[in-house]
Amino acid sequence: MIRTLIIEDEQAAAERLERMLLRIEPSISIAARLDSVESSVIWLQQNPHPDLIMLDIQLGDGLSFDIFQKVKPDCFIIFTTAYDAYAIKAFELNSIDYLLKPVDEEKLKTGLEKFHRLRTNHQSFNLEKMLDMIEGRQQDYKKRFVVSIADKIKMVDTSHVAYFYSMEKSTFLCTFDNLHFPLDFSLDHLETILDPKVFFRINRQYILHDTAIERIHILSKSRIQIQTNPPIADGLLVSSARTSEFRKWLDK
Repeated sequence: MIRTLIIEDEQAAAERLERMLLRIEPSISIAARLDSVESSVIWLQQNPHPDLIMLDIQLGDGLSFDIFQKVKPDCFIIFTTAYDAYAIKAFELNSIDYLLKPVDEEKLKTGLEKFHRLRTNHQSFNLEKMLDMIEGRQQDYKKRFVVSIADKIKMVDTSHVAYFYSMEKSTFLCTFDNLHFPLDFSLDHLETILDPKVFFRINRQYILHDTAIERIHILSKSRIQIQTNPPIADGLLVSSARTSEFRKWLDK
């Protein structure tokens, strides 16, 4: 039996994750589902530590790293996050797995296979080292892009970019002056080199700068439409899978 603790502040996401875990690994026993830093600290202080923790990085009352300031879990951890800029290098160097949200079942399966392999080989990760890397590491986010205009080369500061977008298998940036330039980066790669405090990927086609947002329209609980400056025809819809994270990002 694998005692597993789920720490996730979105109830629907927690329920979906539990269903996937039990479908992939019938031997898993869910010890508890928690939704905050505070409740997680209390539970870990009062209960035997589980074999595995599925841990969302951004919780309603803070980052889950805050848990480790009060209690050091003696178990393996698989992080889930909507932001792959969160200390990914630290995770990789310390044999900790991470999954981007919404969690893909095949990737979750791979993460569980890694858990079994590490546990069988009696391996562990250095939590203190990981925390030191997260707290002390300077994020080297992209500061400018080099773009081509006919036979000339131009530098565009990242702070001047309103949004990045993909169209017909190509990637472009749009400046606040409404100038569009092609890029050699994919949106997936851009997510790893842009500051997540400033840029957010609202759907599969757009990564948006926070100051490019002019108006936000709530269409339903899970649907949000954004009007930007420079404008985009018909506005932009936030992916329903990213709506909750988008709300948190706005409230940063």
